[in-house]
Amino acid sequence: QPEQPQLRSITPLGWGIETIYPFKSNLFIGSNTGMFIYTLANPEAPKKAGTFEHARVCDPVIADDDYAYVTLRSGTNCFGQINQLNVLDILDLYSPRLITVLPLTNPHGLDKEGDYLYVCDGSDGLRVIDARNPAILHLKTRYAVRNAYDVICWNKVAIVSAADGIHQFDMKSAPVLQKLSHIPAQPYN
Repeated sequence: QPEQPQLRSITPLGWGIETIYPFKSNLFIGSNTGMFIYTLANPEAPKKAGTFEHARVCDPVIADDDYAYVTLRSGTNCFGQINQLNVLDILDLYSPRLITVLPLTNPHGLDKEGDYLYVCDGSDGLRVIDARNPAILHLKTRYAVRNAYDVICWNKVAIVSAADGIHQFDMKSAPVLQKLSHIPAQPYN
């Protein structure tokens, strides 16, 4: 009953958790030290399947059928000096395997729509990356968005949050995007 949610169980995840990305019957959890995969065969008791550990950095994560995409970045309370996109083969959920690394400037949030990854790369704005072959990524284009930090792809629109507000891009001709709007906000430092 969505109107009356009830707590059924608590699953401790440890510290430094940044993102939880649900995909099909799994949860992909990004933390400061790695990516964790939990199965939801029993949704009331998520069970840890696999782990991919990395240096201590900030770690947003998304996934599709066969791959998980993890951005690692330096700065803030995440320590570390790594700035890159990791692509993990997750065909075996119990043993994720790194298949490629793409160096970036300071990647934050990301999303995937069709063949393309959309990565907020800090001061380098929004990057569109061809992911048709996840082992060989190609940067297609970059859109100047001041300190982009998160993106949600929905209904062929990329919604980007940034230091200067919310930007919306039409994705129908991806990898070429058309700017739809900008909702300004007070810049933060």
